[in-house]
Amino acid sequence: MNPLHTPSPALPTVPPLRPQALALQWNRQPLPPLQAVQTLEFRAGETALLEVEQGRVWVTCDGLLEDYFLEAGQRLSFTGPVRLRVSAEGQRPARLNWASLRASDAASRATTPLAGAQPAAGLRMRAA
Repeated sequence: MNPLHTPSPALPTVPPLRPQALALQWNRQPLPPLQAVQTLEFRAGETALLEVEQGRVWVTCDGLLEDYFLEAGQRLSFTGPVRLRVSAEGQRPARLNWASLRASDAASRATTPLAGAQPAAGLRMRAA
């Protein structure tokens, strides 16, 4: 070993850059049982993101024949313009989290249009 030669210190390791998660503003919507249906509206160029935090939620979209029932942890998305009607299903309270994602942001993020929601076959639409 050469006494005049000292090894260079190792360069610090830098973790690889990861795309940052989109900072969405989530809204928490309490849905008491047996209360009037609530309406959520989203404009053209927006994607409506819904996630049930607690309970069971009924969701319908104006112009679509299907109704959806989402359990805690399930998600659903719709492309605007869209008017959604939501309420707690059954005798228990529910809590819905929702956010609006602009189309330009949605293109860079993979969103599942339907993840585990069950359409209600043959169910009549509720009046708002």
